[in-house]
Amino acid sequence: MLFCVNSAKIKLVMPMAGDLPADKYDLTIKELFTGSEEELISFFGRLRANVLRYLNVEFPKLEVKRSDLILECRTETGPVAVHLEFQSANDKEIPFRMLRYATELHSKYKLPVYQLLIYFGDRELNTDDGLAYRFNSQNYLEYRFRAVDLGNITHEEIKNSACYSLYALLPLTDRKRRKRAEEQFLKECAADIAQAPLDLENKRKALLRAEIFAGLFFEEQIIETVFREVENMLNLEESAGYRRIFEKGMEKGMEKGMEKGMEKGMEKGMEKGRQETLRENVLKLLHRKFKKLPAQYTEKIKTADEYTLGLILDHIFEINTIADLD
Repeated sequence: MLFCVNSAKIKLVMPMAGDLPADKYDLTIKELFTGSEEELISFFGRLRANVLRYLNVEFPKLEVKRSDLILECRTETGPVAVHLEFQSANDKEIPFRMLRYATELHSKYKLPVYQLLIYFGDRELNTDDGLAYRFNSQNYLEYRFRAVDLGNITHEEIKNSACYSLYALLPLTDRKRRKRAEEQFLKECAADIAQAPLDLENKRKALLRAEIFAGLFFEEQIIETVFREVENMLNLEESAGYRRIFEKGMEKGMEKGMEKGMEKGMEKGMEKGRQETLRENVLKLLHRKFKKLPAQYTEKIKTADEYTLGLILDHIFEINTIADLD
């Protein structure tokens, strides 16, 4: 995520395509939907599941890890390890990575594995949803996972699902319609969130997430035009979650037409804001993983630089002991 200065205020938006590597988008969507895993599984996976706990698998330290969410769930047909993978770009290596996860998960937890790839790229999904070969009757492979292209899901499908935490994904749906009438489509998304049967705080949260995701495909000016009115209507800046994001190292209420000479100072403030948000996320995940993080490690996190914090976040599923954190 990047902090972006708009004409009259500071807003948080997703970087436009090309600004960050695709896996950074994947990590962001995972972070924003922590806590909504059951609705993600139900809607995209067509599987009713109750999340019991987070799971993890370990890979060689040199292997680049991608975003993933792995959960132990209870279903009508028994316990299962659910692996959710978020992908923003076509990648021919996905089936091989998914198979490695499946075998490692099954080996470690002795559970059947249900895998779901959620793709939200700008182009059509063009990746195999499995692997297969047959050498002879005793040496063969038949492997599949469920792959969902969010751009092929209609706006109405999510709107009518009653999975309200998924409303934030509306700007990523309906690829053809979205490209044909960008501003009108985004207006409908924002209006549906504003009219959803949610309390005010959850509406604000969904709206902020939708604005972040809109940054993947829509021009900044369109986002500004569409969301300004709804934000004012919902008093978005009064939201506790919204305030937490912006009050770290950033000054509210920027006046339109600020002099370019102030931009360097703002860049430093934005950098500090990103680092503080990253630090909070790292601390939250480590406290969740270790239940009680020793005080000396909390202090180390508070003084760590952005590179170190990012490294911890990228390898959070590999960190299983304090020794790993060291």
